Amino acid sequence: MKKNGFTLLELLAVIVIIGLIALITYPIIDDVITNSEKKTFKASVEELVNIAEVDYNEFGRTGVVTYTFNDKNISCNVCKDKIKYNGEIEDGTGTIILNNGKLSNINITSKYYKAQLNDDKKIEITNKE
Repeated sequence: MKKNGFTLLELLAVIVIIGLIALITYPIIDDVITNSEKKTFKASVEELVNIAEVDYNEFGRTGVVTYTFNDKNISCNVCKDKIKYNGEIEDGTGTIILNNGKLSNINITSKYYKAQLNDDKKIEITNKE
């Protein structure tokens, strides 16, 4: 007499194999997701810097201008109106400082990350602590 189906031992073996695959692949997938989130945050920060530089040059500003970012709005210490920002930085706040049209300081934080200038004056993304 032939039985159809699987034994309990065969089912347990399949479950163990699936568990091992999940155990091995989870850290890899988690790293991919984290790196993607950091790249997205960096791109958003670079867009904020670009918006500040365009505003600085478009309105012929001079000297040191501090741009303050809060969620969806950017304002500056010499601006009359807020500058609209359509990007997505979750719980984003911070400042961008331009000195004579060049980026001199940046401090933007999101829910998980922060952006600052490193010693080479490049934007560096680190985990928010």
